[in-house]
Amino acid sequence: MRGICPRRSISNGQDPQLVLVKRSQKNVIRDSGGRLHLGRNKTVKKLFARNAAGAGRFAKIWQVLALIQRLLAEGKVVTQREGYYTLVNHFKNQSEFNATLQGDVVALTGCTRASLGVHASSSGAIAGLVSWKMEGSDPINCSTGTTAGIQIPGVTDKVTLTNLGARYILVVEKDAIFTYLCGQRIWDTLPCILVTGCGYPPLSVRMVLKRLEDHLQLPILGLFDYNPHGLRILLTYKHGSTQMGTEAHAYATDIKWLGVHHDDIFDSDSTVLQSSLQPWCLSDRRVFSGLTAAIEHMGDPLYMREIRMMAEKNVKAEIEALNNNGFDSLENRIVRKVLRKGYF
Repeated sequence: MRGICPRRSISNGQDPQLVLVKRSQKNVIRDSGGRLHLGRNKTVKKLFARNAAGAGRFAKIWQVLALIQRLLAEGKVVTQREGYYTLVNHFKNQSEFNATLQGDVVALTGCTRASLGVHASSSGAIAGLVSWKMEGSDPINCSTGTTAGIQIPGVTDKVTLTNLGARYILVVEKDAIFTYLCGQRIWDTLPCILVTGCGYPPLSVRMVLKRLEDHLQLPILGLFDYNPHGLRILLTYKHGSTQMGTEAHAYATDIKWLGVHHDDIFDSDSTVLQSSLQPWCLSDRRVFSGLTAAIEHMGDPLYMREIRMMAEKNVKAEIEALNNNGFDSLENRIVRKVLRKGYF
């Protein structure tokens, strides 16, 4: 960012430009743990570009920078949703604003979103054997109260988390499964902290999960749908994503894949009903094609086996398919798999 001044460039007869890190799979570098980093490949956006899209992106970046300058000057904090609506006339949708902030502005400034005064919107929840304390408020025992757990806010840097006897951290893909397991009080049988990102996890959920891992030193186990999207969400927790830009690796965790696995559905003693299986759609195939490189880089034979058999079967199943109450319950399956270390 140092030295970038459009007015000075124009007065000197120069075309103002921004040098940005490319956010693409071709510019991805993975470390020995598989965590995602963006490489050194750059792209240049000019104010007076021949390509209108390039000039438009240049202008959008400066709109976000101006917003951040105002926020920092006034000591204010906004969510990404609020930031988008502040600049709604300059962006087509929330995704375009997020991409400009996460990928371009964060890389240009070398700062995290939180330090720039912008936080993720609330999405995700936590429950189980953990105490949640916001600055200036009383601690909340997350094992009591409603089946919705405690909503994880966009700002989490001033939250104190205290272990109340948990031995595991259980991450579930969807809010519906989270709510069900809260209702069953799974932590009474399996001493755990329960977390959900309600699909693809926002930064706030990943930040909380990383803090739990660093401070509590507990194994993190993940339960996701048996389909390419579920696997990609798992890898987002594990390695990060290109959409996160230069922040991608900062909140990566050593999450283990508890399920849903091939054998959970197709093993000879499985009680999953075949009617609960659905064929892959075009979106599944598209996501799957982007996963193979990440899995191959990991070099984990168990992941390789799962992804190969997933492609061969060409079917998908949701977590709910395991909850065949006539024979077995989801929570019992989870407890058994954890106790026999059926994760990797």
